[in-house]
Amino acid sequence: MLPASTQLLLFTQADVGGHALFRIVPVEVSVRPGQGRLWTDVSRGNAFTPAWQDHARHLSAVGRARYALPWDETDLHVSPRGRNVTLDGRSASLPLFVAWVALLAGLPLPKPFLGTGVALEAHGERLAPAPREFLQGKLGVAQSYVAQVFPRAGRVAVFVPEGSGFDPAPLTALDVRPVPTLTKAVDAVLGLKRRAEDAGAGG
Repeated sequence: MLPASTQLLLFTQADVGGHALFRIVPVEVSVRPGQGRLWTDVSRGNAFTPAWQDHARHLSAVGRARYALPWDETDLHVSPRGRNVTLDGRSASLPLFVAWVALLAGLPLPKPFLGTGVALEAHGERLAPAPREFLQGKLGVAQSYVAQVFPRAGRVAVFVPEGSGFDPAPLTALDVRPVPTLTKAVDAVLGLKRRAEDAGAGG
């Protein structure tokens, strides 16, 4: 299985001149033989804040507790496919976790795989509902991306936190699918159940 890699599309929001700018940042993620470490590519002016790195380690801890996969025998490598990219938020929780599990399990991701959502450390794997204005902006970017890159794909699934507010009317190219937790997202995207001994535990 190893090494294995995939390109992940992350939705970002930045404040530019008092206006919210939403865009998609392609990131290459790979798993390679290792000891459960996280490697980040800071070449080409890219950067990862300590908060982002801490959150990635939190996702790793959730994964170890939920899935019998080689977490401790592999390292995760994360590399933005651009220049001067700073990853500093947690809204990549859902897509990063699903992609990480997919790579370790040797399962394919949908093409395209679209998702956004924050997992709060205080609540384990639970995804926090996204504010309407932020999610609407990210879904608008996803709508444009699908229309341009996959014009004949029909409605493409995009996974978001359950309980989030958004207006589905303009999202003609998207099938918005709410999920409550990280493992529910893995089940919805990959069809992979968590370990039987943990299936009844709360997230």
